[in-house]
Amino acid sequence: MHELERELQENYDIRINSISNFRDMFIANTDNGRRLIKITGLKPDRVNFIAEVKEHLFQNGFCNIDRNIFTNSGKSCITYNDQTIYMCRYVEGRESNLDNREESIRCARLLAKMHRASIGFGCSENSSPRNELGRLPSSYRKRLDEIKKLKKNAVKGKMKFDNLMCRYVDYFYELGERALNLLDTSDYYELVEDAEKNKNISHHDFNHHNIFVQNSDMYLINFEYCCYDLKVYDLVNLLRRKMRKCQWDIDEAALIINEYSKIESLSESELDLMKLMLMFPQKFWRVINKYYNSRKSWSEQNYISRLEEVIDEVKYLKEFLEKFSAL
Repeated sequence: MHELERELQENYDIRINSISNFRDMFIANTDNGRRLIKITGLKPDRVNFIAEVKEHLFQNGFCNIDRNIFTNSGKSCITYNDQTIYMCRYVEGRESNLDNREESIRCARLLAKMHRASIGFGCSENSSPRNELGRLPSSYRKRLDEIKKLKKNAVKGKMKFDNLMCRYVDYFYELGERALNLLDTSDYYELVEDAEKNKNISHHDFNHHNIFVQNSDMYLINFEYCCYDLKVYDLVNLLRRKMRKCQWDIDEAALIINEYSKIESLSESELDLMKLMLMFPQKFWRVINKYYNSRKSWSEQNYISRLEEVIDEVKYLKEFLEKFSAL
């Protein structure tokens, strides 16, 4: 750690007084204030992309972010022991609370402001952009194929999770196929074409962990997954997380969509796309995929509880989707 401190002090022209762990990162108390140190497996050109996205947002008035701090030579990161290390502004505060209606509204506004500020972003030759535009159909098909494959594992299994999975897998698979069929007949590729022209950026990890509340302000942090994609990806992510806290209350969804739309407009095509994205059994796929492919991370009962949560949502989601078209 002392060698790392010395490397950071030399490259960033700071004096580090102390370092402490924070999540999977470090917080450094320096003579210039607190700094967040991230040690990552990302390549430098990917970090360049992230830093450039944040600078574009900042220059366009979206300043409530964990802005990257550049080295003395103007680089976005350094390489140390074959790892990429970069430094960000440390954002004081607490994680947002989506159980709170007012904070949910503020999250929707924050997201809309970020999307508006992101328009027109073009990266440099020194950065490696991540582009998810146009990939949704293949992503859905891949996950449906995985569900079908994991069903075979469940049929052979004898655990309670296997039995529960077998009882409901066909329902969720058919729901996913329905969503994919709707995607094929939607205006998805027209929206992709518009996004390519506008050069929209998606945060791609917009959740309460990455939205910090600091008194009357909100900050958006952790842009590691940011990419070129449709803005509805982030909005659907926010809606999913909020809806699971309010039994898929359509009025709460309408509130979030309306608040977002006051800043960044949504077309009928985008609303139709959001509906089918909310229909797709994303959480079901995630839970069973984690169970059969990385079971060591949770206990058996924890997996069962997660799957039961998904199943319990079925009746609420069905009614929600019926009402969504009227928004």
